[in-house]
Amino acid sequence: MRTGPFSDARVIELLNNYFAPVYAVNEDYAERGPASREEKAEYQRIYHEAVKARLSTGTVHVYVLTPDGHPLDSLHVAEAAKKDKLISMLEKTVKDLKTKEGKPLVKPVPQSVAPKTDEASLVLHLTSRPLRGGGSWEGVSENWIVLNREEIKKLLPETKAEVGAVWDIDKTVSTKLYRPFYPVTENNDLSTNRIDRQFLRGTIVSIKEGIIRARLEGKLKMKHAFYPGREDNNFVEAEIVGYVDFKANGDIETMKLVTDEATYGGGTFGVAVRLVK
Repeated sequence: MRTGPFSDARVIELLNNYFAPVYAVNEDYAERGPASREEKAEYQRIYHEAVKARLSTGTVHVYVLTPDGHPLDSLHVAEAAKKDKLISMLEKTVKDLKTKEGKPLVKPVPQSVAPKTDEASLVLHLTSRPLRGGGSWEGVSENWIVLNREEIKKLLPETKAEVGAVWDIDKTVSTKLYRPFYPVTENNDLSTNRIDRQFLRGTIVSIKEGIIRARLEGKLKMKHAFYPGREDNNFVEAEIVGYVDFKANGDIETMKLVTDEATYGGGTFGVAVRLVK
């Protein structure tokens, strides 16, 4: 939703000007979830009232509430993800309630921000999106990868940098890089991703004005279940290319990685990784 209809200008305009949008993470409202008892009770109240009102209900839904907090309309996320249907529901609500336009209650901010790290760490921003043939949800997903000082050393060659030098990057580092290489699915627990085959290799292609450029090439086969806690036969298979620019002292200037026609669940997807300074 966030990378689909929630990125649409008309949806953003309606939500910011006429609604007080709230989203809930289901895991937070489970029996052992971190949400407060009062919040969990409110979550259940809205659900049960929607059931009594014979609205579409479930744990992956968009609910529209009246100003006093009672369910007025709803859409399953599979329908709400179609922006025209979501816009239609929002516009109908505004018309029926005769809602007046107002300013957002909370200043809009990015939903995904770089993690806080020390200056010696390397922060990489990853985006993933479907390309062709299905196999994943629509939209774009984001993730962050942080390499510490020791992992950065393992990323670079141990020997003197010379044009044509080749080295295999330590698998503990390539594993950390590769675990988020999957399309937009329901399962975002990186610990459940099982890497069956991988390598990442660097080749120095130029040394100019103190900057060493190395081409990066790799392959990956990884078991990634579409839904958390459910076994399936979905595997990520990808070829990876990219480059890293670094200095002789080990300081990394820039780094980029992309997949070339990665496959998953009968479809293809793309991943791009870039260094964030």
